[in-house]
Amino acid sequence: MDNMQMDQNDAAAEIAKAAGTIRKINMEKGTVTIAHGPVPELEWPAMTMGFKATPEQLMNLKEGDEVEFEFTSKGMDSVITSINSD
Repeated sequence: MDNMQMDQNDAAAEIAKAAGTIRKINMEKGTVTIAHGPVPELEWPAMTMGFKATPEQLMNLKEGDEVEFEFTSKGMDSVITSINSD
């Protein structure tokens, strides 16, 4: 039974959705800082944090844009899988 718990804890990254405002884009590092609302899927409160993103995802975005995005989160790594500005 203990092994079953370990397998669940080591599961793949969770996928979640959020909406927020872009605060900073760092093309060189491939990151975007977003002030987002609560993320119920992960039981996260509203906060400002950095996400990894591809250059293609960041290309048409700018600071101040309102966005809706999906991301995976595993430990301290959060990676955007899709992002759309309003």
